[in-house]
Amino acid sequence: MNTDTTVPQDRALSPDDWPNPAERRYADAQTRLADHYDLAVESRVTETDAAGRVHYLVGGDPEGEPVLLLHGVGTPAATWLPLFPALTDEYRVYVPDRPGLGLSAAPSYRDRNLRSFLVAYLVALLDDLAIDRPHVVGNSHGGLQSFLLAIDHDRVDRLQLVGAPGGVSRDLPLLFRLLTVRGLNRALFWLMSRGDPVENAKQSMQRVNVVDASAIPAVFYELLAAGQDLPGREESQRSLATAQGSYGRAHPLFDIRNEIVGVDRPTQFVWGTDDTFWPPDVGRPVAEKMPDAEFHELPEHGHTPWLEPGDEVGKLVRGFLDR
Repeated sequence: MNTDTTVPQDRALSPDDWPNPAERRYADAQTRLADHYDLAVESRVTETDAAGRVHYLVGGDPEGEPVLLLHGVGTPAATWLPLFPALTDEYRVYVPDRPGLGLSAAPSYRDRNLRSFLVAYLVALLDDLAIDRPHVVGNSHGGLQSFLLAIDHDRVDRLQLVGAPGGVSRDLPLLFRLLTVRGLNRALFWLMSRGDPVENAKQSMQRVNVVDASAIPAVFYELLAAGQDLPGREESQRSLATAQGSYGRAHPLFDIRNEIVGVDRPTQFVWGTDDTFWPPDVGRPVAEKMPDAEFHELPEHGHTPWLEPGDEVGKLVRGFLDR
């Protein structure tokens, strides 16, 4: 698997800095997506002992308070770019690719201590950036990582969960239950890769992530399609899917509600009524038991609600961070 880096770590990167043609294609699509939203965003890497190369996007006010955005299990860092305009005028925004996605290294998740491995690279990245406690915004799998950063490392200032976060239930949608089965997930990944990659990306987003895809630009799907060819990606993703559960039942780490309710950082949940993973009723009781949490339900929004038409999510995120 691809775990090393041959790209500069001391400056912003262009697509030409990547040695592999698939990486260059992906980096080019990432740049074009940032241009679509008229964003001044830098692409950078750092090397970690925990997981090898970590790629991250950074933008916004260099003097602003740091905000860390953590993406879901199947979407890369660039998925957050549509939210940047709501934040970058006053905040410094950092968005890493989880190892196995985007331009980060693609290590195996097999035989790992999942609880520590999922956040060790984040702690290393924060240390490298000299950031103690950023505001943290997590979606889905990134929500689980956000909770672990708060519970295990005390590295969170304000905590925001946008879309159903991991950590609140061991129940999974059918497809994700099947993906935990070793061998079967190999066949499923192969089936999902057949056909036109861009069309596959569109169908996946509409099946899992959004109710209304009309606000998603074509280059977003081109980015997801380019990600399918990145070195080591499929093997790393399969190893994570297997590590996350066994025969349809999620790893116990995915239900840490009894620990989450003890998080005392200011917290906000933003949850769509049509979230593919769990309905708002799964998360609301957790929020009600937390010392300092609020819960916002968004009608007719899906699992990545900031990708739906309108700016309601951006206003909620910004309003919460501004307090």
